[in-house]
Amino acid sequence: MKHNNQKKNKHYILWIAVFIIYVYLLTKLILFKGSPVDFGIVKVRLMAFLQQPDLIHTRTVNLTPFQEISRDWNSLSLHRPGTAIHLVGNILAFIPLGIFIPVLTGNKLFSGVKVFLLSLLLSLGYEVTQLLTGMGIFDVDDLMLNTLGGLIGYIVFTMAMGLKKVLVGGESHATKKKYNSKESHV
Repeated sequence: MKHNNQKKNKHYILWIAVFIIYVYLLTKLILFKGSPVDFGIVKVRLMAFLQQPDLIHTRTVNLTPFQEISRDWNSLSLHRPGTAIHLVGNILAFIPLGIFIPVLTGNKLFSGVKVFLLSLLLSLGYEVTQLLTGMGIFDVDDLMLNTLGGLIGYIVFTMAMGLKKVLVGGESHATKKKYNSKESHV
């Protein structure tokens, strides 16, 4: 029993490590556009904003839902691959989050709600940081696409767990353990 718990703890620590790497890479992609991560730049830009809050008026903002999505959708072509990358990339970037959340918090009853809320909040954090620092554009469509990506990840995770149960035999470990403990007392 002790060996099994140690194995579970090692797997959990591995999941946490991979999650930290994922968030680092996501931050590098969203805030730093693939350049090296330098939180000193974020600090300098935030301090500049705090000293001159009117800078907020110089930032590009999209608060109209589906404005950028429909523009990108309508301009999809082989000659403009950036539009497809923007649409699909915002979704793909958050799919892993939809897998990490139920794994790290336990696949419980409200995991879908947790994934929705945490995907939305993480995306909002990135968007607000872009707004305040000027390191990108605050875009409500990015919030929607990122959150959709998290939900797709959760659906993929849920389907994989359902498939695992079918392939393994359909019983959960808790049910097997309870059943086996009854047998040993008979």
